[in-house]
Amino acid sequence: MARPTSARRIFSFSRDHQTLLYYAVGVCLLVVAAGLRFYDLPGNSLSHDEAAAANISRGAPLEVIYGTRCCNSSPILYPAALWAVQQGESTPFSVRLLPAAASVLTVAVLLFLLPRLGVNRWAAFLAALLATLSVAAIEHAQDAREYSLDALLAALLIAGLLWYLRDGRKVLLCVALFVAPLVQYGLVLFGVAVIGAAILLTPPPPRLWRRRR
Repeated sequence: MARPTSARRIFSFSRDHQTLLYYAVGVCLLVVAAGLRFYDLPGNSLSHDEAAAANISRGAPLEVIYGTRCCNSSPILYPAALWAVQQGESTPFSVRLLPAAASVLTVAVLLFLLPRLGVNRWAAFLAALLATLSVAAIEHAQDAREYSLDALLAALLIAGLLWYLRDGRKVLLCVALFVAPLVQYGLVLFGVAVIGAAILLTPPPPRLWRRRR
């Protein structure tokens, strides 16, 4: 009787050890992601597109709305967030802060949230590693546009879908579906795909299934 108990303890310790190892490696990867995105963030002067986005998001709130309608290609939420940031100061670092932080949070979602929703840890780690080292992701993280935020929202949409399919929780999915089109129009199509996946992968009630048959 003592051997199975000790074997279970060894197995339990092994699982705990693997969890600690994963979180330690994950934190190191997150530090690398932050370093790649925040390194020399204000070093280069603003490009034409960055300067246009920053200028549209300055002034009174009504001016921001009008400028977004007539001269910008993004929905209103990111210009509004950029307007709030520039109330403190308007520098290359301040206008690039939101995209850089959103890009780091995207890696964090892949690393730490997806495994809690049923994704294999090392599959999630590989996805986070690819996102960390992606040249395009680093470039967008240091660009004062909304593209890093839409990557974050895409990751949250995937997490919300997995949470809904696993536990029936709808809060994250509904919030992400509501916010996504206000950040980037392309996320409308991604949101439709997520809703379609939720419909197809959710088993219907028994009575409805009998009616369909």
